[in-house]
Amino acid sequence: MLMSASLLTIFGRLADLRGRRNLYAAGIVIFGGGSVLCALSPSFAVLIVARIVQGLGGALMAANSMAYLIEIYPPTRRGFVVGLWEAGIATGSGIGPILGGAVIEASGWQGSFGMILPMAIAMAVAVPFAMKEPVRAPGSPRFDLAGAMLFGVGVASFLFALTRASVEPWGSPVVVGSLALSVVCVVLFVRVEGLVESPMIDLRMFQSRTFTSGNLAKIAGYLPFSAHGFLLPFYLKEVLALPPTGIGSILVALPVGMFAATLVSGPLSDRIGTRVLAPAGLVVQAIGCVILAIASPEMGINAPMAGLLLGGLGIGAFIAPNDSAILAATPRDRIGVANGIMGVSRTAGLLLGVAVGGAGLSARVVANGGQFLPAFHDVYWFIAVVAFAGVLLATVRDRRPA
Repeated sequence: MLMSASLLTIFGRLADLRGRRNLYAAGIVIFGGGSVLCALSPSFAVLIVARIVQGLGGALMAANSMAYLIEIYPPTRRGFVVGLWEAGIATGSGIGPILGGAVIEASGWQGSFGMILPMAIAMAVAVPFAMKEPVRAPGSPRFDLAGAMLFGVGVASFLFALTRASVEPWGSPVVVGSLALSVVCVVLFVRVEGLVESPMIDLRMFQSRTFTSGNLAKIAGYLPFSAHGFLLPFYLKEVLALPPTGIGSILVALPVGMFAATLVSGPLSDRIGTRVLAPAGLVVQAIGCVILAIASPEMGINAPMAGLLLGGLGIGAFIAPNDSAILAATPRDRIGVANGIMGVSRTAGLLLGVAVGGAGLSARVVANGGQFLPAFHDVYWFIAVVAFAGVLLATVRDRRPA
C-alpha cells in the first residue's frame, strides 16, 4: 500500500505528459512478474522485494485506470464512470480475501500469487485492442524529476508514520522522525514547484475549494470505513462471543453496502449533481457510527449489522459524487495528478482509521480500568465526530456547479 500510494501521483503526472496505455500495460507486466516472484520466493527477504515490485506495477495501473476512463467518456457520464470503477474496487476488496483464502487452503499461500499470472497475461494481451491512446499535443513539457522525488519521499514518510502509529505511540522516535521528514520534504517540494516551468503538481489546483475540501472529506470518509474493519471484529468476539465464521458473515455487510450504493450514486450524480449526494452519504455513515457508539450486548447483532451496513451504504453513496466533483474541478491535462492525489487521500484515511482505532482503543481500555465496551464506545464517539466533520467538508464547493 505504501509503495502504490507514494507513486500514484508521480505516475499520474507522467501519464498526463506521455500517455496512459503503455504505462498501464507496463504496470500489468510488472505486477504479474512480481506475483510470480512472490509465488517462487525462497525466503522472506525475496518475498518483500517481490511485494515491492507488485506495488510498483499496481501503482502504474491504478494511476491510469480511472484517468483513462475519464478521458474517453464525456463529462456527462463522469459519475457513472467513477461509480463503476469504485464498484470494481469494492468487489475486489470483498471477493479477494475470500477467493485468496480458498486458494491458500487448496494449494498454499504461493497459489494466491500464482493465480494472478493468467489474469495478468489476459489483460496484457487485451490492452492494445481495448485501449486507444487519445491524441496529445506535440512537445510535452519536461517531467519534474526533483519535485517527483520530494513528493514521493514525503508521502511515503507520512504514510509510514501512520502505519507505525497503529502499533506504537505517536511520540515514538520512528513516528516523529517520519513525520518530520515528511514536513521537510513538503516544504522543499513547495519551493521547488514554484521554481520549475512545468511542476509535477500545479499548486493552484488547491485554490479550488472543491478540490481541497473534497480530498479532506475523502480522508474523513475513509477513516470510519477502515476503523469498522479493524474494531468490529473485537466487539463481535469480546462482547457477543461470536465464532470466526459468524464474525465474517457480519463484516461482509460493509463491502456489500458500499458496492450497492456506489453503483447507484455514480449515475445518479450525473442526473442531479454532486452537491447533495456526497454530504448525504457521509451523514448516513455518521449515523452508523453513532449506532456503534451506543451498541450493547442486549442489541445482539442488530447494532453491528446496522452500523456496518449504514457505513458501507454511506461511503458508497459519497465516493462517486465526491470524486466526480473533484475531477470536474481539475484541468483536463492534470487528471492523472488529481487521481493520484485522491489515491493518497484514500490511503491516508484508511491508515488513519487503523491508527486511531488501535491507539484509541488501547488508551481507552486503560482509562476505563480494562473494560472493553466503554472504551469501544469512546472511540466510536470520536469516529462519529470525524464522520460529521466530513459532512461539513463535503458541502464546501466552488461557486460554479460541479
